[in-house]
Amino acid sequence: MEKRHPLSSELTSWPTRQAMVSRGLTLNMPWLAFVHVSFALMILLRNTLVHNFDPAHVTGQPISSLVDAAMLGVIALSAALIIMSWRHITGISLVLFTSGLLWALCCYWFIVDWQLPHAWPLCTILLLTAVTALYFYPVGLLACVLPLWFTLPVASGVLNHGLNMRFAAVWIVFTLILICGRFILLRWFDEAWQRNQQNQLLIARLDALAHQDPLTETANRREMENVLESAVNQGKSFSLLMLDVDYFKLYNDAYGHQAGDECLVRVAQALKASVRTPEDVVSRYGGEEFLLILFDCPPDAAEQVAQRIQANLRQAAIEHKASKVREYVTASMGIAGMTAGLSADETVAQADAALYRAKEAGRNKWSR
Repeated sequence: MEKRHPLSSELTSWPTRQAMVSRGLTLNMPWLAFVHVSFALMILLRNTLVHNFDPAHVTGQPISSLVDAAMLGVIALSAALIIMSWRHITGISLVLFTSGLLWALCCYWFIVDWQLPHAWPLCTILLLTAVTALYFYPVGLLACVLPLWFTLPVASGVLNHGLNMRFAAVWIVFTLILICGRFILLRWFDEAWQRNQQNQLLIARLDALAHQDPLTETANRREMENVLESAVNQGKSFSLLMLDVDYFKLYNDAYGHQAGDECLVRVAQALKASVRTPEDVVSRYGGEEFLLILFDCPPDAAEQVAQRIQANLRQAAIEHKASKVREYVTASMGIAGMTAGLSADETVAQADAALYRAKEAGRNKWSR
């Protein structure tokens, strides 16, 4: 029998939109953390990068110490974000808000107390980075952006002793840039999600075609072999019931092949109505032959299934005037139980031999 190869562990599609968002966070969070850590290190090493930076710009030692502590906090929170996104730990939005709040406080001090012109492009880069990395995650995006977004107008008002109309105009334009940019990026994300949904539907259809008989809508032989081999390998208890429609060639000769296909469909429906549980597998073995895998079913219970199949075929009353048994379609069946040490092929061969005995006994019967 053909062995089914294990599926690749790499995800090719996402079952839910939330799973796709989680994947996006896993990919984007390291980059967001890298940007935050890079700027935090520049600020921590400001006196090394720029000679005598603090004496020239810093107005008070307490604020300088607070800025250093905040930057160390940003670095620690950035590391936490990477770990949380990789391990899918909840609370990312809270960490993003805390990091955004630390940046907001520092930028306020940069603008109001230190009066650094570099603070404005720093804030712009931080806001654009957040939108780029978190556009598909609105809760986290707002948590990261809002503290800084609110702080800058406040800092401008304190620095200018009131509302500066030029700053207000620029800030409104920049806010629109952020909103429109996020909207454009989100459209790409939505289109990717729609393609993912279409791919999942296509995969489901292909899987059905690969494991289902298109005529009878039962499991095909390949799927039957996979299920049976898996049951043998796992030591599951089962019985097999092999069924052959009596004098089916004569049926095709009398009624035509299209009617023969319709006959097989109705026989399959009778088989599905005869099994005990949804776990039982009804499969088309080939031509007019079917094989039923009945799990946790001793041969005695399998005979009850065979009896129900006969009753359902009798009730269906599919006309078969060419039959040498009855005037309606009947079936012969062979039953075999699982035996320790036997392979799947050997168990099927036992059911096939039992089917042959049922035919030799006059058909429309079952045998063990």
